[in-house]
Amino acid sequence: MSQHPRRRFLFVAAALTASASKALAQAPQHARVGYLDPGSKRASDGSQAIFSALSKLGWVEGRNLTVELRYAEGRHERLAELASDLVRLEVHVIVVWTQVVAEVAQRATRTIPIVALNATDIVGSGFAKSLARPGGNMTGVLWADPAFSAKSLQLLKETLPNMRRLGMLYPTQDHGIEPYMKAIEAAAREMAVSVYRFPVASQEEVDAALSAAKNERLEALRVSYAGVLIKAETRVREFSAANGIADFYTFPGPVTRGGFMAYSPKISDSATRGAALVGKILKGAKPGDLPFEYPTRTDLVINLKTAKERGIAVPQSILLRADRVIE
Repeated sequence: MSQHPRRRFLFVAAALTASASKALAQAPQHARVGYLDPGSKRASDGSQAIFSALSKLGWVEGRNLTVELRYAEGRHERLAELASDLVRLEVHVIVVWTQVVAEVAQRATRTIPIVALNATDIVGSGFAKSLARPGGNMTGVLWADPAFSAKSLQLLKETLPNMRRLGMLYPTQDHGIEPYMKAIEAAAREMAVSVYRFPVASQEEVDAALSAAKNERLEALRVSYAGVLIKAETRVREFSAANGIADFYTFPGPVTRGGFMAYSPKISDSATRGAALVGKILKGAKPGDLPFEYPTRTDLVINLKTAKERGIAVPQSILLRADRVIE
């Protein structure tokens, strides 16, 4: 016997109401979110952006949100201790800045949800089953795909048309960086640019790498701003200035402090996407069911003052495409 239409409507409405009530009940009335950054609060590009984005979703610090900020101050060895501290506090979600930090956080907990910002090869590194369905306790926003790195080299070559020798300075702690390195090398071959790799794992290795880079007479140095290279930022910028090298970064922060150029996904875009994932998790979603996302907006930042000091003539075509020009 078929159900009466009105009874069927009331049944469906009641089921939907119960489902919505259940979803609301799953969201904590007062959330505690941890944020783990390899850098310092002074130089952090991410913490303000992510929590500003969360506030627009209704999660406001001091009202229904407690924020636990942890900064490693450029000391990679401190990350494990700081991650464990957040786990002991039983935060509802841990937000991490870069894949290097994501890997440390996942070693600290396999149960607390982790939202990674600027992840690189998260699947190839074994921290997710797939981008569409990560599984486990991690989801997030990718830094970009490898083709983005190849495009960054095209921008650099257009800026420095006579560039023939490019150095790549990057931290060995970032296990997801290899596809990006290969994409740059492939693009460089087409441009007749020689690429020199300088992987580093410690401050001592940074000094040795810069000494080797000087011997190679580089015109440009691409710096992957993660791991030990966050603490070494000032050293790298001073080296580039002393040797007239165009230093090119994967995040804009170093350029605002005197570096030459950066091309990256827009931090506010990544933060907005990351905040949306945090919001879904706080309402009961499982991170393993939430796909990793790609940012869609980019940020080209040029320090024209630095360019003039190093005798770099930045083409007008590049200046017109820049999102920010520091003078």
